Amino acid sequence: MTDDKERDTGETYEALSIGAWVAVAILALNVSYFVGNEVGAETYTSGLDTISILSAFAVGLLKAGATIFIAIALVDFAFFFHRCGEGSLFTARNVATLRGGADSLIAAAVMSAVVTPFLLGVIGDPAGGNIFNFTDLALGVGLMGVALHGFAMVMRDAVSLKQDHDQIV
Repeated sequence: MTDDKERDTGETYEALSIGAWVAVAILALNVSYFVGNEVGAETYTSGLDTISILSAFAVGLLKAGATIFIAIALVDFAFFFHRCGEGSLFTARNVATLRGGADSLIAAAVMSAVVTPFLLGVIGDPAGGNIFNFTDLALGVGLMGVALHGFAMVMRDAVSLKQDHDQIV
């Protein structure tokens, strides 16, 4: 019975890992949309001016910055779930992965609420200028990152207890 439960749990972790990779692919398409939209519009208005196109590419990446950081967090979670599916649960590597995912979520919130609006305002883009644009989504993503940091601290303590237990046994 225990082997069946472990196998089912491992399969669930693997399904979560695959789901995270699918989400990363969807976010990559979203980023390509942001960048393509900027580059396409600039190419249409300026012709083939290389500096303008590269500038539009940079603006597209800036506008997609929060999405990029969320995708990075999902990559961390995909690896985390894959390792859990292999039976590697309470490890320092998993703690570091969770912490990295949390950092990426916090970076996404800061990018969305502060960095992107500020830089777009500096370059005169109509979407910029509203610094400290803490939308519900940016605030929620940032708070999820903070909560995940807390969970990583709990996990770090669990790893320490497991190591102590393994040394006694």
